[in-house]
Amino acid sequence: MGISTRLFAMLRMIGRLWYDLPLLIRLLRAWKNGSYPGLSARTLISMAGVLLYVLSPVDLVPDFIPGIGVIDDLAVLALLLQSLAQDLAAFRAWEQGRR
Repeated sequence: MGISTRLFAMLRMIGRLWYDLPLLIRLLRAWKNGSYPGLSARTLISMAGVLLYVLSPVDLVPDFIPGIGVIDDLAVLALLLQSLAQDLAAFRAWEQGRR
């Protein structure tokens, strides 16, 4: 896989992150207030692990490097959202059914 292909794939993942992140935040709020009980322990553990990685000062690419320091954090978030695709789809359907 060439560098341009990998860069394009990463940019696509980051774009998906901006699209799905608000949905994930709504899912967490609904779970927290008890209106959406559909989260598995695996999903919660995955989210906690990613949150710890993103907040940790120890990263693959240190956050203090201007411009590229947050790329690994964004990639980890995008991978999380990709792994949560079924959970997000189920929540989206649940949310639309409530309207």
